[in-house]
Amino acid sequence: MLAADHAHLPLEIEVVMFKQHIRGQVLVWTVVLLPVFLVLTGLVFDGGVLWQQYTRARWAASAAAVAAASEIDPNVFANSGRMVLRPGALNVAANYAARNDPDLHITSVYIIEGKVGVQGWTEAKTVFLSLFGIQGYRLNVRAVERPAWGVSAEGQ
Repeated sequence: MLAADHAHLPLEIEVVMFKQHIRGQVLVWTVVLLPVFLVLTGLVFDGGVLWQQYTRARWAASAAAVAAASEIDPNVFANSGRMVLRPGALNVAANYAARNDPDLHITSVYIIEGKVGVQGWTEAKTVFLSLFGIQGYRLNVRAVERPAWGVSAEGQ
């Protein structure tokens, strides 16, 4: 019916016709949007879990970097001005990381631009994405700290 056809109908009949016209649309919109909202909610939840696990691993990596920064060999630095880590620096960093986050695996300790860095990874477990076969996600973390004893550069 066109709008001109409604000109002769009472207002109550027009309202009833309008309600009958849109009645099925609510069901269609619900069927379409409910799964979309559920998927978005699941992704937001898993994103929050991943962020929390990454933040925890990042803090643990920072603690490991502070520990590794204390492992600069003072004799080598005093004699040559070079920044060299002691042989056990990786073990010290891994120990501090394990105390702060048992799931963090420190893979390397290095010196870059006069600072001591650590690199590692953790496996973050998913909840919603596990329904689709994604059980976990590997998160790589890095942290860099200034060396101990006021050392700011090689040759100081």
